[in-house]
Amino acid sequence: MGEQYRIPELGGTRKENKDVEQKEREPKRNDAFYAIRHGPAEYQLNEEGIIDSDNPEAAPDSNKQWFRKDLTPEGRELAKEEAKKFFDTMDPEKDALFFVSSDLVRAPETAMIYMEEARERGFEIITPGKYVEERSENQNERDHAEFIGEGNMRRVNALTLDHLSNMLREFVFHQDDYKEKVKDYEKVVSKETKEKWEQARAIIEADNRGRWGPNYMEHSEKIEKIFPDVKSASTVHREKFLRLMKLVLWGDKKIREQNPEKNIKVIGFTHENSFLHFLNREYGESLGNCEAIRFRVEQPEKEGSEPKIMVQAKGQEEREVKDRYEVKPKKKAKGQKKVTEDRKEVKPKQK
Repeated sequence: MGEQYRIPELGGTRKENKDVEQKEREPKRNDAFYAIRHGPAEYQLNEEGIIDSDNPEAAPDSNKQWFRKDLTPEGRELAKEEAKKFFDTMDPEKDALFFVSSDLVRAPETAMIYMEEARERGFEIITPGKYVEERSENQNERDHAEFIGEGNMRRVNALTLDHLSNMLREFVFHQDDYKEKVKDYEKVVSKETKEKWEQARAIIEADNRGRWGPNYMEHSEKIEKIFPDVKSASTVHREKFLRLMKLVLWGDKKIREQNPEKNIKVIGFTHENSFLHFLNREYGESLGNCEAIRFRVEQPEKEGSEPKIMVQAKGQEEREVKDRYEVKPKKKAKGQKKVTEDRKEVKPKQK
């Protein structure tokens, strides 16, 4: 049996135990990925920019944000307080930070408050790329994450609200009925929205949870059947949250390949929408302003096994994220062997 005989007290072969010992000698990395919701905001693009405009059914367009600040005074104060608590759990000697964000102003504005606190504490901040000032001056090409972050922040589409296509219809979940605005803007509101608004709103009024988030979580499945362009919480979960989990796995792989001296903490600033389904299902709550969720990847002990994504949220113990982003199988190229229902191979026809 030689090199492969069993060692009962260690419970493995000599080779297996040698591999375990080697892993134990290697310094363990402590990389992590965080999602933080922006601070309380004015939502200027939603209210003044779209709902009160000549096109209240437009999609939110980050290029049309004419402002650089959207947080309320209370929102800025909350972000400062939470940033202090957040970085109390890290060490500038051991951790380096990489900031990513949604491109809607309230998210990178919150990120900058955290970044300023990190700088004061002496954290190394990883710069994603060269800041292109000329492009940032062009309103139609401006990346607000890059512009507000002055090149120290990167936009990540999975953190944005680019799945929204009709802002007025999204407001059907608001605690207050916007039917007067629907009437006031009769000439610019579509016939379908006017006809279906009361039907959709009746669902909300029958069980009004008092805030947009809880109303959306509770009623979006029914509203999606009335307004198909208003995506439900479960649809957004599939399109956004699962894509984020794919990015977490990809990011962890890249960090491990490069194996930097410091632990890498990727800090993403986002909105509650992408996390509503997952958090309510797992914890029975939504994502609060400036609340952080931590994700980390746990490597498998055995080769060939899949890594696990672990999440810590709501002050509870860490648990596994069992949701996975599924890649649709590619269509087979012409001429490839096909398999019939009875699993027999069908050879391609000879030309």
